[in-house]
Amino acid sequence: MQKLILTLTASLMAISTMSQTASVARFPSDRPAAFSFTFDDALMDHYTLVAPHLERYGFRGTFALNAQPMGDIDDHYAPRLTWDQVREMVAAGHEMSNHSWSHPNFTQISRSEMEREVMMNDSAIVANTGLRPTTFIYPYNAHTPEIRAYCEAGRYGARIKDFGLGQANSHCTKERAMGMVEKLIEEKEWIAAMSHGIYSGWDTWEQPWEFWDFMRDLAYRQPEVWVPTMAEALGYITMRDQLKLTTTWRKKTLTITPELALDPEMYHWPVTIRIEGMSKAGKMLAAVQDGQPLIVTNRGSYATIDINPYGGNIEVTEVKKPSLAGKRITVIGDSYVENHLRPYAEAWHYKAAQRLGMTYNNMGRNGRHIAYDSERFGPAMEKLYTEIPAETDYILIIAGHNDATRMKGDISQHSVVEASVDHILKGMRERYPQAKIAWVTPWNVADDGFPATMRIIREVCEKHGVPVLDAAVTSGIDPNDADFRARYFQSGDDTAHLNAEGHDLIVEWGMQFLLGL
Repeated sequence: MQKLILTLTASLMAISTMSQTASVARFPSDRPAAFSFTFDDALMDHYTLVAPHLERYGFRGTFALNAQPMGDIDDHYAPRLTWDQVREMVAAGHEMSNHSWSHPNFTQISRSEMEREVMMNDSAIVANTGLRPTTFIYPYNAHTPEIRAYCEAGRYGARIKDFGLGQANSHCTKERAMGMVEKLIEEKEWIAAMSHGIYSGWDTWEQPWEFWDFMRDLAYRQPEVWVPTMAEALGYITMRDQLKLTTTWRKKTLTITPELALDPEMYHWPVTIRIEGMSKAGKMLAAVQDGQPLIVTNRGSYATIDINPYGGNIEVTEVKKPSLAGKRITVIGDSYVENHLRPYAEAWHYKAAQRLGMTYNNMGRNGRHIAYDSERFGPAMEKLYTEIPAETDYILIIAGHNDATRMKGDISQHSVVEASVDHILKGMRERYPQAKIAWVTPWNVADDGFPATMRIIREVCEKHGVPVLDAAVTSGIDPNDADFRARYFQSGDDTAHLNAEGHDLIVEWGMQFLLGL
C-alpha cells in the first residue's frame, strides 16, 4: 500500500510524489488578491461620506482614530468624528484602529511619550466603543522595529505597506487605483490603501466621484479580490502563514491534519484549503471534519474546502455513486428558479436533483423579491416560504437579484432586505426543523445593488448557520462579459437567466454543494 506523509506550510507550495495534495489558499474562497480600505485621522468625512459609500458597495473599512481631537467640528485641520458617530460605524461593522492619542511622529518622541500616546488612545476607544483596537496605524507611517514591537503587541498587526488613495498629494485616479488592483491580482498579494479626507484634511479628492467609481468597480471584482477590514486581512494572513497541514493518502482517502498554534479566541476564522489531484469530471468529493460534513466547492481541476484550523483530521474521499435518492428538495425563489422563458427542467438545480435521485419541487416565480411585494409579481418571499411542503428534506433558496435591482444605491433599503432574510431563515428553521436549508446568491452582476445584497445574504446566513453557495465568487458565471452572455445566457442583454448550455456549466458545482449539506 502506497503511503505518503507530507508536511506543508501555508505558501501554496505542495511537494509530493503523488497527485493528491492539500495546500492553504492565499485568501478566503481561493481569491488571488486582497485589498483593504483604511482612513486616517477620524475625520467627519468618514461618517458623512466614506462609510455610506463603502456600505453601498458591501464593504467595511478600517478607520484610524486619534482620541484627542475627537468631536471637534471646528478643528483647524478638519472637522472630526464624534463618539456617537464612531459607535454607529462600529455597529455597521467598520473597524476602529489605534492611530495614537494626538498624532505625533513616534520616531521623534521619547519611549514613555510613545507608550502614553498608545495607551491613552486605546483607553479612550475602549471606553467609548467597548472594543480594544486590534490593529495599529502609525502617524506619518513612522516606526522602527522597537516601536513596532510595542505598538503591535497583542494585535493582529499594523499597516506597513500601503498605497496612497487620494488626489491632492497622492495624485490618484480611478484608473491608477484599478491598475494597482490588477497588479495585486497578478502578484497574489494584499495591500491596505491609505486614505484621509474627501473634502478636508490631508490628500483630499478634487474629483471624489473617481473614488466612488473605484469602489464600485472593485465591488464587481469579487471573484478575484477579497475586501476585508485590516484586522480581518492581517488575522487571516497570520493564520494562513502559520497553519501547517500534514496529509496522508491511503485507501483512496486523503487525510489532512491541521496544526495551528494561535489563540482561537483571537484568530477565529475558517481557512480555505485547496485539494488537488482528486477532482475529475463527473466525480464528487465528500469531506468530513470532527464528524461533520464540510462544503466542498468544485473548481473544475481542483476543489476548495473551508476548514476549522483548530479542529481534527479532515478526510476527503471520492463519492463513487453520488446519490441523495429518496430525499425531497424544494427550490424557492425568483426567475432564477422558474428559469424565466425556458422550462425549469433545463436549470442546473433541477438537473442536479435528478442526477442525485431527489424528488424535486420548484417554487420559483418570475419577478419575486425577498423583501418587497409587487402588484405584478405578487407577495414577497418572506410571506410565501410557509407554503413549502412540510415533508421536504432540503430547501434551496435562490433569490436576491430582484431586491438588488430595486435597491440600487439606496443604503436605507439594506436594513429592509436584511430584516426579510433574517425573518425567512428564522421562520424556516422553526417551521422545517428537519430540513437542510441553504441559500444561493445571485451572480456577480455589475449593478449598484448587488454587492450589498450579496453581503447581506452571506452575513445573515452565517448568523443562522445556513450554508451559502456563493455564485458571485465560485460559479465561474460571468454576467458582465458580453461574449459570455451571448453564449450562455437566454439573451445577450440578460444578466440573470442562463440558457441550457449555461446551466450545464454548473450542474456538478451544484451537486457538490448539495452533497455537502
